[in-house]
Amino acid sequence: MQVNAHWDSLQACVVGSAYPPEFYSFVEHPGVRNNLETIAQQTCEDLDGLQQLLESFGVSVTRPSVAKCVDTVKYGNKILPAPLTPRDHFGVIDTTLFMPTPDVLGKWRQLRGADWPDVPPADIVEYDGYTVESLYDYDHTWMTELPKDYEHIVYDQDVDTAMVQRLGDTLLCGNWQDDRHRCDYLQQQFPDKTVSLVNSQGHLDGVVCHVTPELVFVSSDMAQYFAHKHIEVHVLTNTLDRQFQREKQHMGKWWLPDCDTRFADYVDSYLKHWLGDIQESYFDVNMLIVDPSTVVVSSYDDAVFRVLEQHGITAHVAQFRHQLFWDSGIHCLTNDLDRQC
Repeated sequence: MQVNAHWDSLQACVVGSAYPPEFYSFVEHPGVRNNLETIAQQTCEDLDGLQQLLESFGVSVTRPSVAKCVDTVKYGNKILPAPLTPRDHFGVIDTTLFMPTPDVLGKWRQLRGADWPDVPPADIVEYDGYTVESLYDYDHTWMTELPKDYEHIVYDQDVDTAMVQRLGDTLLCGNWQDDRHRCDYLQQQFPDKTVSLVNSQGHLDGVVCHVTPELVFVSSDMAQYFAHKHIEVHVLTNTLDRQFQREKQHMGKWWLPDCDTRFADYVDSYLKHWLGDIQESYFDVNMLIVDPSTVVVSSYDDAVFRVLEQHGITAHVAQFRHQLFWDSGIHCLTNDLDRQC
């Protein structure tokens, strides 16, 4: 199990999972519940379709387990999100697997003071100034299902492949603010590689995709970073600008067709921490490379497909009907476990 460059042939990966429709039985309002059940059903179908497409290319696919009942993932008023976007939480670089502690109590243990108990008290509402909602982050217990055929496994170092792109002897490393802690850490771990900081101000895979050593797709903000490199650079249009044009100004951080006020209020009140911000998204950049001649994307774009074809690369569309609700592309929905030259 190893990943040296993300354009090498994909052998094994994770495809994310969503809560099933029955998970939302706790929602009292029938209209809100029906919308969530529909999104869930269609999302599960599309994830299954993505799995089947990858398996048709000979890729071994692992799927995270998910809760069927809200009671097992609810803490105070906070419901933990499903592992829909595994890319955001772990990463394989060469033969090292970086991952969070696979423990629903990981955040508790990270913050735990010397006099805190190993397990939070039952019916906890607040502890040492922390609310119960802030003491729980994600349920990473499904990560115990990941294969362990790696030379090293490193826990809790804030390394994932939404923020790091592996280009053989080079690592591109994004950031959230003007920080470089992840970049400096990776340079220490991989002294023989060149670790380059890209001021992405968010997930790197939302603004940059190195499809081959000679070809890169970027958002408009990233064009300057690659301007002086000896590679072919193509600048893509923001997804909302391309699909909705003038209507963009009336859209929020997520979008669902025919969405009423009650549903919008419910999502913003209880599920906001599940979602991102589609105003910033470049989904065409967020593509998964299966091998040097095959990529998977979430939608058709004539300009992108023409460039790929000129390089002998065939693009396959994997339907993801609610990417503007979940703010996720195909790259987000997957994570590489093993790639071979």
